[in-house]
Amino acid sequence: MTDPGTPAEAKARLRRELRAARTRRARAAREHAAVGFDRHLAELLAGRPHLDVAAYLPMPTEPPLEPALAAAHRRGHRIWVPVCEPGHRLAWAHWTPDAPVRTGGLGGLREPVGARHGAEVMRAVGVLLVPALAVSHDGGRLGFGGGYYDRFLAQLPRTAHPELRTAVCVFADEVLPAGAVPTERLDAPVGLALTEDGPVRLGARTGAGTR
Repeated sequence: MTDPGTPAEAKARLRRELRAARTRRARAAREHAAVGFDRHLAELLAGRPHLDVAAYLPMPTEPPLEPALAAAHRRGHRIWVPVCEPGHRLAWAHWTPDAPVRTGGLGGLREPVGARHGAEVMRAVGVLLVPALAVSHDGGRLGFGGGYYDRFLAQLPRTAHPELRTAVCVFADEVLPAGAVPTERLDAPVGLALTEDGPVRLGARTGAGTR
């Protein structure tokens, strides 16, 4: 039996709490959040029309990013979204608002139908938005338990564009106090959160992984 005091068990409890809170979020609050994410993603991309965006297609309870991604596409940015591959690896597919998608990835992830690409696409990406259930002010990210992004972030410096900004995408009330997110050795810390209220700088810790 898993020790209830371990980081893994603490993460599981926190995930349950946060998932439940997301299901209770009012539709009006989500619509308001969509406007904020659109505005603040545009600010992160301002003055950098030549760079791509890597993000993800949100599930119904996740931060409503899709309008912001569609707006970035209309401004001329190429959009990449992840596809889950065997071995806990991420591939990337080009997305447009009218692209056909299928549901079948990790946890019902929506994935575009079409060609898959490797981490080399990051050479042209200016903003990478990473999903999470919460993030702490000291850079701890609570993902969904698959480890896909922790592995990807650890390898990212090998392929990243020099102007890349990586941000965890969460609702503003999911930015938690330092130490509130349990961490394990392979967890990759992060230095920025994007919320509907704007970006939040995080004090990424050392020793928990490499961005």
